[in-house]
Amino acid sequence: MKLFATSISLLLMTQLGTATAAPQLGAQSIIVNPVPGALKVNVRTNRDPSGNGTPDYRPGDHLEFYTRVNQDAYVYLFNVDPQGRVNLLAESGLQARGNFVKANTTRVFPRKGQASTFLLSLPQGLNRVLAVASPTPLGLEQIAQVKDTQGGAVPLKVTGTQGLAQALSIVVTPVPGWTSDVAQYQVGRRTLGALPALDPAARQTQVRFEKDARLSEVYVAYADRLRAAGYQPVRAQYGEQQASGTFVSGTRQLTLDVKKSGRRFDVKLVRK
Repeated sequence: MKLFATSISLLLMTQLGTATAAPQLGAQSIIVNPVPGALKVNVRTNRDPSGNGTPDYRPGDHLEFYTRVNQDAYVYLFNVDPQGRVNLLAESGLQARGNFVKANTTRVFPRKGQASTFLLSLPQGLNRVLAVASPTPLGLEQIAQVKDTQGGAVPLKVTGTQGLAQALSIVVTPVPGWTSDVAQYQVGRRTLGALPALDPAARQTQVRFEKDARLSEVYVAYADRLRAAGYQPVRAQYGEQQASGTFVSGTRQLTLDVKKSGRRFDVKLVRK
């Protein structure tokens, strides 16, 4: 009996240790749980219902992420852009309890009726979106740069898929039963040709010109120039005739404002 009891104890210890085994890096350096559990999560985009392809988007297109779980869970979405910037996708900032999703239901980000401004802040290239589902809320406050939402995205302190995996490993290791899934999509650009220059060093600079282009295309063309000058986007707003955003570089902050009326564009850059 004593030997039997000892064997049972060792088996329980092994199972407990396995249930909280250290996460591993799977395909594309995405974090995965080495101990598959009952909880499953699926993430996909609105142009790829299967979640197996790489759909193309251009700024101004409507981008939606769909997540689904087979059990009640807290779901977190992380986007890694081509430059390695990582954002937590959250509708109301860094939510301490995450996005609670009921079993066998689909959660949409952004919510129906909300403007899809996230594409305006992304550089051209391949993006990966990681969905992490947990039976209990995760504490992500320590890896966030800010606590409020930035156009539906909270920038994180980590960089790249490996940096995200390392940071999440600390968070999810004590949590049994968590799981993950990944989808990817491509962000493209249309070449607009020459556009008037704006000086980011000036306190305020403005140009007016005519162009056969979408509002979103002109906005991201100037946003790309600001990225090349070392500025990163932290906020974007988009309407039918106007798009604006905030960019930072160290302690410097710029506001980009683009207005469209027919073929005419008014573009203004203001240093704060």
